[in-house]
Amino acid sequence: MIKVAAIDLDDTLLCNDGTVTLRTLQTLRAWRAQGNHIIIATGRPRRTVGTVLPLELQDAPLISYNGAEIHINGEKIYDNLISAAATLEIVTRLLDAVPHAEIGLEIDNVLYLNRPSTRARLHTVANLLEIATQPAAKVLVFGDELSGVEAITTSLPPGAQALYSSRYRFLQILAQNVDKAEALRFLLPQWGLTPEQMVAFGDDTNDVEMVRISGLGVAMSNAVPEVLAVADRITTTNEEDGVAIVLEELLGM
Repeated sequence: MIKVAAIDLDDTLLCNDGTVTLRTLQTLRAWRAQGNHIIIATGRPRRTVGTVLPLELQDAPLISYNGAEIHINGEKIYDNLISAAATLEIVTRLLDAVPHAEIGLEIDNVLYLNRPSTRARLHTVANLLEIATQPAAKVLVFGDELSGVEAITTSLPPGAQALYSSRYRFLQILAQNVDKAEALRFLLPQWGLTPEQMVAFGDDTNDVEMVRISGLGVAMSNAVPEVLAVADRITTTNEEDGVAIVLEELLGM
């Protein structure tokens, strides 16, 4: 029996304007009222989740940074970070290879960038070589032309991996094995549950494994081909209450 709903945020739970519809919110209330769990699993940092997630859902476990961290009620219970040594090596190579790009570090819920940006609303401009002396949740590269990064991403330091989002046109470098699915494998046993008892909703490449391992993997109809290919079910878009439709069926509503 499905007892957990793991839900991505952008282009999945959230509408294009960053809101959650009344129908979806009411369905999530009904889901919880039946003793079921909700997990928010996002690529976002924790600081930006609170600005879009309805207050009544902010006590749900939060998997952030694509699975690099898990927080429950603001307390971190899990992390998988890029080591300080690997972070410094990656940043040094990126600054040399793509000095024209916006390069960022996510450390302790703060985004540090090498230059001012209109793309990232909340950030601190800093000398990244000084900041990159501590473990990082992510190294980010923004830009329309990232060809200079290819040689770096194919020879990353041990313990690091690259993930490219064609939808948002940026590169993320994470610790090895960071994935929403890995974070869920850590979290679910604490409730005595398994991935087979989970429905997972996603739309982008960072959702592929989460959707694949779940008892019911659901792709939004606006999902990228990689997610559509592994899903058990395709629902409607994030603008059409796609999450609510599936949960209502599971609840017999």
